Amino acid sequence: MRSRPRAVPGLLAAVGAVVGTFLGAVMLLVMVPANVAEAAGDGLTFANTTTYTVDAVSGVVHVLADMTMTNTVPDTHKGNIITRHYFTGFSLPVPVSSVNPAASQSGRAVRLTTRAIPDSSSYVLYDVKFASNLFHGQTAHVAVSYDITGQPPRSKNPSRVNAAYAAFDAYGIGDQGKVTVRVVVPAGFVTDTLGADATVTEENGNTVYTATNIPNPDSFDIFVSTRNDSGLTNNDVSTSKGDQFNLRSWPGDTVWQEFVTTQIHDGVDQLATLIGQDWPISGKVEVREAYTPYLYGYAGWFSATKDQIEIGEDLDQAVVLHELSHAWFNDDWFSNRWINEGLAQEYSNRAVAVLGGSPSSPKDIVSSDPGEVRLNDWGDPNFTSGADAVETFGYNASYSVISKIVDEIGFEKMRAVFKAVADKTNPYAGSATVETVSGTTDWRRFLDLLVEVGGSKKAEQLFRSYVVPSSGAYRLDDRATARTAYAKLVAHAGEWAAPKGLLAEMANWDFDTAGTLMKKADTALSLRDDLDAASKQAGVTYPATSQHDYEQLGDDFATVTKEMTAQLDSTKHLLDAVRIEAAHHGTFVRIGLMGTTLQRDLDAAKAALAKGDTKAADADAQHVVDTVAKAQHLGKQRAEIAGGGLLLFIIVVVLIVWLLRRRRRAKRLAAAQEAALLAGEGEQAPVEMPEAPSVEAVQEPSGDGPS
Repeated sequence: MRSRPRAVPGLLAAVGAVVGTFLGAVMLLVMVPANVAEAAGDGLTFANTTTYTVDAVSGVVHVLADMTMTNTVPDTHKGNIITRHYFTGFSLPVPVSSVNPAASQSGRAVRLTTRAIPDSSSYVLYDVKFASNLFHGQTAHVAVSYDITGQPPRSKNPSRVNAAYAAFDAYGIGDQGKVTVRVVVPAGFVTDTLGADATVTEENGNTVYTATNIPNPDSFDIFVSTRNDSGLTNNDVSTSKGDQFNLRSWPGDTVWQEFVTTQIHDGVDQLATLIGQDWPISGKVEVREAYTPYLYGYAGWFSATKDQIEIGEDLDQAVVLHELSHAWFNDDWFSNRWINEGLAQEYSNRAVAVLGGSPSSPKDIVSSDPGEVRLNDWGDPNFTSGADAVETFGYNASYSVISKIVDEIGFEKMRAVFKAVADKTNPYAGSATVETVSGTTDWRRFLDLLVEVGGSKKAEQLFRSYVVPSSGAYRLDDRATARTAYAKLVAHAGEWAAPKGLLAEMANWDFDTAGTLMKKADTALSLRDDLDAASKQAGVTYPATSQHDYEQLGDDFATVTKEMTAQLDSTKHLLDAVRIEAAHHGTFVRIGLMGTTLQRDLDAAKAALAKGDTKAADADAQHVVDTVAKAQHLGKQRAEIAGGGLLLFIIVVVLIVWLLRRRRRAKRLAAAQEAALLAGEGEQAPVEMPEAPSVEAVQEPSGDGPS
């Protein structure tokens, strides 16, 4: 920031407009300090209309002062002596850059000479001699013309005149109420004026600013700043990554053009590296040399809507980089002015340091500063009155707060914060999915990002001390309470991210609603804990959709709670079935369970639970329970049937054994007889017949003992 230089106050009073000294019968003009009122009191009335005409073709401002002066000092009579008082001429202050002076009286050229003003580097005097001495009652009509060429760029005097820009002080000398000042600006020029009010009219396609009947001409001053951008020179510039710029400078100011070109080449890439985001503008950005920002106390400004940058004539590296950094730090990213300006100050000066320049540092914030304001109350600049103490404080305080945060968390964390801003990431985004938010980032979201993404421990206190008005401190208190509850919920949730609806309310700073949702979420998580314990005991899993459904919740937890309750009930049902299946059973139950598929049913129930099919799981588990319950009766039935079948089986076995034994005995007898015959024994041996087997009655088993 800087305030534009202005003309020396009371200039006309300092240089003396018209003065007369009487010597006997002769009046001589002597240049001594006196103002117009005093001169008029000495007997010279002075009316004046001064017209300033901007000439874009010639690159000058033509000035014509059309003056009427009348000697009102009467002749004096003393005895035989008549003293006649007269004026020989007058003096007119003009800008030091004025050229081509000329003066005429009633169309006839008169003498004009130039004289320096002691201790003034901005103005000189034109001494104009009347065509003849101006005696009492006589009136002189005098016209003085000259051209204002302006001062070279970066001169202390603010006067500039070229084909693209003209800046000059418009004033007139004369008596109170008898001075008119006119400024004629051709079509194609955009004009800013500071100082006295003027009437605006159109004449022959020109815009004319007129102030008439000026009450105090000696203090009257209009600073005219008018621009004709079609007169700027053009030079296309691109960075190493192909970012495009159109550099437009005043004709002849090649020094400014070369300086800004270097800053664009080096600075854009360095800013992109520090910020962690590529140059965000896809089209060509216009960078113009302009004096207009100086008029309001600024060194430059950036228009995000037009992709235009205006920078003053000074060769200030930090200013150029500051305005370039606003390509990122503008209303597209942050809605609070102090954030954008603080970041622009911080990152432009960091880039200056990297590029080997001389960066500035913020001053300590002084609460007793006459311009002190909480940064959230630091609004848009006042382009009517220009920069003031509040502006100065706001720039420094925002720079100081941002600088402290960057020093704390470092550039890497700040790059993560900027990425979240660019991607519109919710500061409270869950671990499973990345939630987004709408709109630009305001101070609340910025604070949350600095803490949640950047890990800052100092940001909240800095915001309390310098950003948020005391009337809004309760919002930070509510935030602190909600964040404590949120941290407990996150710890309870473990790998489960917070529900989407809760994340949105935390980001929106609707802490009342967030508190209600956290209670619901905590209840759901307790149900999940019970489900985890039961599932672990049963050796089963439940669907991952339970976590997904929980994380996607808005404000209605009923469905998810119902699903987890059903899953928990089914898991408990399975546990009951597992315990029943694994219990020690009696003989009849074991006989009744012979040939059943209890383990397969249990496995099927587990598989169904893993899929979330609680109905199928319940059916399989219940089948196990029912099968075991019926096994006692079935085992007895099987035992009874098995008892009758065993008696028949024993009889058959006995008969078979008897028949086999009989056959073996018959074979032995036949063999013995054959052997006797071969031995000559004529007598046949008697054959012994086996006895039929006896069958004992088998007693039917009774009771529960083994059969």
